[in-house]
Amino acid sequence: MSFRSDTRGIGVIQLFFTIVCGIGLGLSIGTAFLIIQGPFLGGPTLDPFPMMGALAAFVVGIVVLSWGTTRLFGIGGTAI
Repeated sequence: MSFRSDTRGIGVIQLFFTIVCGIGLGLSIGTAFLIIQGPFLGGPTLDPFPMMGALAAFVVGIVVLSWGTTRLFGIGGTAI
């Protein structure tokens, strides 16, 4: 029985950074909805403390999304 190496597949590292991108995107979209639901969609606005928490989570989501995307596509890597 022969086992082939995963040279043609997506790869474990790329799969990991794809999941990281998905988590960052989900966090950003979810918290953005919480932030804009009051002023733009006719819902109640959040209180100041939960609004700051949602804003902090939004910033963290953007950072995680951008880090995962740059690592997934190899931007900013070492020059060969």
